Amino acid sequence: MDKKILKNYLYNILYQMVKIVLPFILVPYTYAHITPPALGIYNFAGAIMQWFILFGILGVNTYGNREIAKVRDDKKLLNKTFFEIFYMQLCNMIIAMIAYYVYIQFTVTEHRLMYQLTGLTMLASMLDITWFFYGIEDFKKASIRNTIVKILGVSLIMLLCKKPEDLWLYILINVGSELFGQLIMFVQLRQYITFEKVSLKEAYHNHFKATFQLFVPTIAISVYTILDQTMLGYLYNKEHVSYYLTSMNIVKMFLYFITSIGAVALPRVTNLYYNDAQGAEKAKALINTTMKIALLLALPMCLGMWAITPGFIGWYLPTTPIIATLIRWACPIIIFISMSNVTGIQYMVPTGMYNQYSTSVIAGATINFIVNMTLIPTLGALGAVIGSIIAEISVTLIQFVMIHKQVNIHFFEKSYFIYLFGSILMMLVVVGIGRLLPIGKLSTLIQILCGMLVYLLVLVITKEDFVQSLFERLKKRNQNA
Repeated sequence: MDKKILKNYLYNILYQMVKIVLPFILVPYTYAHITPPALGIYNFAGAIMQWFILFGILGVNTYGNREIAKVRDDKKLLNKTFFEIFYMQLCNMIIAMIAYYVYIQFTVTEHRLMYQLTGLTMLASMLDITWFFYGIEDFKKASIRNTIVKILGVSLIMLLCKKPEDLWLYILINVGSELFGQLIMFVQLRQYITFEKVSLKEAYHNHFKATFQLFVPTIAISVYTILDQTMLGYLYNKEHVSYYLTSMNIVKMFLYFITSIGAVALPRVTNLYYNDAQGAEKAKALINTTMKIALLLALPMCLGMWAITPGFIGWYLPTTPIIATLIRWACPIIIFISMSNVTGIQYMVPTGMYNQYSTSVIAGATINFIVNMTLIPTLGALGAVIGSIIAEISVTLIQFVMIHKQVNIHFFEKSYFIYLFGSILMMLVVVGIGRLLPIGKLSTLIQILCGMLVYLLVLVITKEDFVQSLFERLKKRNQNA
């Protein structure tokens, strides 16, 4: 992994750490003050709104990243490409926002104001140009901006929102912080882009078809993310929407460390594949490297989360033990999303395998929908979690079948067996510590530190290749300093 990719990854990780720490502070506060039933109203309204955002954004977030990466070395073409994609996004989102407000006007009878306030989030999505900064591989600005916005939003919520009746204010703070963050991005944009008038008709002609191709897998993926929440609200109750979202957010927080690799690898793979004479071979080599990093992190995160959850939820959200059950069931998602992020986002999308990528996620979405319809009416949030797990496994397996002729991922390397052995040993140690110590913050901290130490010792003692090369680089740098 070269220095620029590593630097971008570290910037992304800095932001992801903020995304992990802040919710740990905020979730118990909102559960105690705003309460799960009120949060369920907001989360359910947000799930409905996300459908309209999907139809407005189409596949722009991934497509924009990819197209900007292709043309970033040509200033004139960069300007033209940016404004064409942005104007198309703007027009699509205006139509989507109008459609959302028409929909809630005719379908929502209770808490309509909360749905209306939630819909203002669409303004932030309309102006979201994060895809541009990812495409030029400038992760520093996007990460700093996102960090500031998250800290500001959480601070205002804890300062101003004290009771369930403050739900409207909670929603407005979330909307305002998101919108503020997007406006900051436009200030930063000026150093890369100069205004250029483009034809909206030409913009749609050049980009709509490709964004729609990526929209198909985007909408399919949403069947086992947004639709899980929507179906829970309709088939079970809105309180379980909050439980489901909280547990999945806790599990997926740790995924950010891994999916950040995909965010920084996508523009690099795209640029290599289309602009380098040996791009195809270099892209394959990079995918093997990122798969190794993904499982180096995913296996201990999955088993470690499973091990600490009973004690952690015991003090973190003691009044809602259902969260612990949901988290433990959801833990395998960390492994399968990590793997499909490498095969799908880091390889299939940059190399133009849109149809194959779409097929994989549509298959997973269909399976998830069937499982949801079967299990949610009786199991509630647990049924939605099980549906998501089965869907993610399906997508991962299908993508491996689809790319096996192009990319040979070396799963029988010694490193993968070391990761698995180290993770299982770590899990056993952490579970043992949890049984010896009383439930509390200190116990969870001891479990985490001991688990990390055990896993690291396994990697060092077995002289795992990736860790060894990292130590050698650090040693060489110290010698040259």
